[in-house]
Amino acid sequence: MKISGINENQYTYKGGAADLNAVNPIAIYTSRFFKRMATVSRANLETFSDELSLNAKVIKTGKSSLLDINPANSKNYVLFLHGMGKNVSNYQKLYKSILDLDAGVCAVEYRSYGLNKKSRLTEDRLKKDVDKAYQYLTETRGIKPQNITVIGHSMGGALAADFASRHKDIKSLILISPLSNLLYIGKKFMLNKRLGVGVPERVKQFTDKCKPLKWLYSLNFNSIKKIKNIESPTYIIQSKNDSITTYQGARTMAKHARRKGILQKYVLFPQGGHDVDTNKLDAVMEILNNL
Repeated sequence: MKISGINENQYTYKGGAADLNAVNPIAIYTSRFFKRMATVSRANLETFSDELSLNAKVIKTGKSSLLDINPANSKNYVLFLHGMGKNVSNYQKLYKSILDLDAGVCAVEYRSYGLNKKSRLTEDRLKKDVDKAYQYLTETRGIKPQNITVIGHSMGGALAADFASRHKDIKSLILISPLSNLLYIGKKFMLNKRLGVGVPERVKQFTDKCKPLKWLYSLNFNSIKKIKNIESPTYIIQSKNDSITTYQGARTMAKHARRKGILQKYVLFPQGGHDVDTNKLDAVMEILNNL
């Protein structure tokens, strides 16, 4: 099913980050990394359990797709946005826990990720993929925005924050190990050529000292800026030992959310790394149970 009505130029930055990225070394290296992570996501496909596969519908939304799981035909939904290097099959424990609350799950599979065909990846295009899923929920499924909770993990957290800044009537926003902006990616991860972004150390050092370049790479996936425009109740969950997204970035986001009056809870675990481990999953379920 192809969802129509999306303005393909709606999120084009004119004179902004997208234009500057052509000469921004951090953005160039990071763009290559996200392309590599899409390839990783296709290699990390997992078999769905019978419980989920029997109740799941795969909906094509142009170059992206989504997984709609709602056996109870609930009018409450979680719109879930996964992280870099992941795909919709990697979060089955989360989906099952949400279904136990008699809520539906709409998990977005970005273009070039999972089983979707390879396509050019940009921040703007990923945002469009999220909007198409939201359009499916509200127009095709008839779900009210006030019944939709958006959950984002890692890169999905940045996309979720951007989405909530533009759709102010959603029920709530839950950010797990969110990418706050490129300033707050772990140094070891930024420098790691095999597992991380692979930015040369001399470039990283120069960028850290050069204020114009530092400003340039703060523009990409800038959840810290976006959170200032969010009005929905917001929850942030982070591990202190996360080597990819840093707790300093999450703490900064929480500070701005608190100032805005939207922060409901900021949870910082001493362990757990970057993934959605048992502690993070329990924290999410406690939040959803109390909404």
